[in-house]
Amino acid sequence: MDFDHPVAAVILALDAHEVPHARLLARELAADCDSQTMLVLGEAFAERGLVSPLADLWQYRWSRQGPVEVEAEAYALALNALAVEHMREMRFDEARPLLLKALEALPQNLALIQNFASCSLELGEFQAALDGVNEAVSRAPQDPALHELRGRVLYQSGDVELSVPEFTQAFDAGRASAGLWLLRALCLDARIDEAIEDMERLLAEHPERGKAMLDLEFSDPGSPLQILRDDERARPLFE
Repeated sequence: MDFDHPVAAVILALDAHEVPHARLLARELAADCDSQTMLVLGEAFAERGLVSPLADLWQYRWSRQGPVEVEAEAYALALNALAVEHMREMRFDEARPLLLKALEALPQNLALIQNFASCSLELGEFQAALDGVNEAVSRAPQDPALHELRGRVLYQSGDVELSVPEFTQAFDAGRASAGLWLLRALCLDARIDEAIEDMERLLAEHPERGKAMLDLEFSDPGSPLQILRDDERARPLFE
């Protein structure tokens, strides 16, 4: 990059690991630079994995300039990246407002819709989660992760029977985690023969992961799968 470029000083500071100084320079520039410069500035932080500073920079930019259509995708994805970090750290209350802002800027983005549904589920906001995942499934009807998510929303909101076909579709597509959720739903719905069959299948198709998940599940005395321990039909699975 040309040393006369407005972003050059920020990049030099970032490369020198002087992140606080780089953030200060970036905020000064973001206050009134043109969109092309702002996009280059944001990319400098994104390329270095500086998720929180990047989201902060974009929020500062839009607080000064207001929404700009050409910047919307970069703004929304920066906020989404920070929201995902918060969700990984179980900080769902902090992730939710970021996702809402991102969706205002980029309402058709499938990843944002999915993440908002996941976040809403973790916060116990089942209707918001269901609305979000239904919209996502309508856009990507064959996506197994979305069907697993819809199954979880239904399961955790009390519609266990309705969750079964969602988990089944995701499990059929190869998602081991959906297989475990399917077992829980089948056991709660007293469909023991199906649960045994799918438990055998989980262990056959995902031997290492399946065993690890089941060992952890059976260590929980409150798991719906505990019913299988007392069922004669399932005895061979525990020998």
